[in-house]
Amino acid sequence: MRDIVFRGASVVDGTGAAAFTADVSVADGRIDTVGSVARGSAVSVDARGMVLSPGFIDLHTHSDFALPIYPRASSMTRQGVTTQLTGNCGFSPFPVVDARADMLREYSGFLDAGLPWGSWSSASEYLKLLDALPLAGNVACLVGHGTVRMAVMGFDTGVPDPSQLEAMRAFVEEGMQAGTFGVSTGLTYAPASAAAIEELVAVAAAVAPYGGFYATHIRSEATTLLEAVAEALEVGRRGHVPVQLSHHKIMGRDNWPKLAASLALIESARADGLDVMLDQYPYTAGSTTLAVILPRWALVGGVAAMRQRLASPENRAEIRAVIADQRPEDLVAGLRVFEPDFVVIAEVPEGPLAEYIGLTVTDVARRRNQEPVDTVLDLLAAAGGDILTVVHGQSEENLRTIMANEFTAIASDGWTLSPEAGGRPHPRNYGTYARVLGRYVREEQVLGLEDAVRKMTSLPASRMGLSDRGVIREGAAADLVLFDPSTVADRADFDRPHQFSAGVRTVVVNGRIVIDDGEDTGAVSGTVLRKNDRGRA
Repeated sequence: MRDIVFRGASVVDGTGAAAFTADVSVADGRIDTVGSVARGSAVSVDARGMVLSPGFIDLHTHSDFALPIYPRASSMTRQGVTTQLTGNCGFSPFPVVDARADMLREYSGFLDAGLPWGSWSSASEYLKLLDALPLAGNVACLVGHGTVRMAVMGFDTGVPDPSQLEAMRAFVEEGMQAGTFGVSTGLTYAPASAAAIEELVAVAAAVAPYGGFYATHIRSEATTLLEAVAEALEVGRRGHVPVQLSHHKIMGRDNWPKLAASLALIESARADGLDVMLDQYPYTAGSTTLAVILPRWALVGGVAAMRQRLASPENRAEIRAVIADQRPEDLVAGLRVFEPDFVVIAEVPEGPLAEYIGLTVTDVARRRNQEPVDTVLDLLAAAGGDILTVVHGQSEENLRTIMANEFTAIASDGWTLSPEAGGRPHPRNYGTYARVLGRYVREEQVLGLEDAVRKMTSLPASRMGLSDRGVIREGAAADLVLFDPSTVADRADFDRPHQFSAGVRTVVVNGRIVIDDGEDTGAVSGTVLRKNDRGRA
């Protein structure tokens, strides 16, 4: 017996093929028929004038730090996301070792929505915690290399000895055996920023026997971008693993012309047989912790040690001098220029710093009658790593060029939120997919509709090895999105980021309607996807 029938939809099936008009029926969590469906007792959805596509698969989120608090994932599902891949940028909530649990909690504070720490230690235990949640959408995980390195070495900047490297590999393999999809690195963040390429190859190679991939927030997205891209490609070659270049972009006006060379490196690697793809969010601003302005050594020992250094006049003076000297090799993010006019305070711990939310660092410095660098150091001393920023500094032209690349998937780099969360987080959490469909497809024609949907569905599904998601075909998992191509749009902006997207009418996850006429139905139909299940719910 059929459960749902979409009638007269313009079907964009996710493959990139031209749209066609058809009925699509759903039964027992699967797509039952694509074609003409007779009338019956199923829920009938009039889809005339609407686009029916596969559910969007977000390859790059940090919702593993938020889903236990916001399992409805409304900021994602209301823009059509039916599957999220978490554990990116080297951050995952596992593995947790008792001796360094506090260190992990402190350093991931800018991502943490209030996790019930202590409820798990391993990847397997964390996935079981997710299993018990009333999920609206599907979730899958990567193992974060930064978390793994912290579990083994803390914030030690040294080269791991053979036993330490083997311990890292063991944690990664444990994650893959539990069902994670690969390993991620965040090489602008301590402690991963201390890792040499030999370490990266070793942990990347650990996922190869399981069919995993290597997702990387590369070592620099600014001055040394090309060297960072080359390093990522070399890790893939030597580790014999596919490479996913996370949120590919170029920060800083002086660096914008490097895009052509970056894409040429990637194209050459693909021509040589390396499986490499990109992902991208459709904004010219990113978001990260304020601590990325610091020298790498300032974070050795973790957040508590960082705050002690900032309280020491001698250490603080040295930190200030390094930032002023602007040597990219010394700084966590590899930036050459600290531009306080373009760094906006997005979230802070509750308390007196809340008055600065929404202000640039320059604005805050004026209020405090300080130089901007001193303001940053004072804020970090007060709040540790628990300050989230929005950082402007990308090129719209580059964004369009990257978006149009055949192997670029759309991904938010966001996380699950709810309007009551507060703060001024990046609008990508609510608007990524609707923004692409509204602005870059309908209004500006940077992408055709069918190609845009491919970049949101079958392309990310292929990276994850999800053989039965990301396409509309008979027998595939019934993850579907019905949207109005004439009205779909993002409404969240940098001043009012907690705004749901418009134009997404119906969202189906594993055969059940979770969004109906734009509203959450309360249906609990999401599942935890495990690699060894090949994506089957």
